[in-house]
Amino acid sequence: MQKSLSQILEKDIRGFFDAVRGIRYGYADTDGKIHPLNVGDNYADQKEKFTYAFSSPEAVVKNNCGWCWDVANLIRSYCRHNGLTYKFIFMEYKTADLHLTHTQVFVLFEGKWCEAPDNSSPVAFGETGYDSAETCIASFVSAFSDYLKYALKDRYDESALLVKESDCNVPAGISDEEYLNLMRTCK
Repeated sequence: MQKSLSQILEKDIRGFFDAVRGIRYGYADTDGKIHPLNVGDNYADQKEKFTYAFSSPEAVVKNNCGWCWDVANLIRSYCRHNGLTYKFIFMEYKTADLHLTHTQVFVLFEGKWCEAPDNSSPVAFGETGYDSAETCIASFVSAFSDYLKYALKDRYDESALLVKESDCNVPAGISDEEYLNLMRTCK
């Protein structure tokens, strides 16, 4: 992974997503300590000991670590820097049984809308394209909700799923709760 944000932002789109794939999954805490995780790890188990701090694109590149919120912001920075049309989507499922979130970017590339894979995605950038952003996003949200239905079975509550487009600027260093509140309320 390159150590300079400017070097990452100058890569062609496939080179950029190759670099994103190489970012370790995890987070930085309020003391700046990096906590690599496995995708299936439960952050709530660590929250008693370490407090998440939102990483700027510069910090994600420098630390070579971030989770979906941080990496989505890096991807959005790439899109803005390169004049790419994109959608920044926040998803949250919150009930007494489960609280799960994800932030995902979708990019218009060569006339098709594509999922912008983060460091936890098995998808290669551009392998599947859709004619509209709505169809592309709906396909991704459907997979997200299918997972929830599988995990929760008859406890799945469709009304507990929030899917929201946002283009808020996220300040570096905010906590997980501050990020969630920002995503829930920002346009």
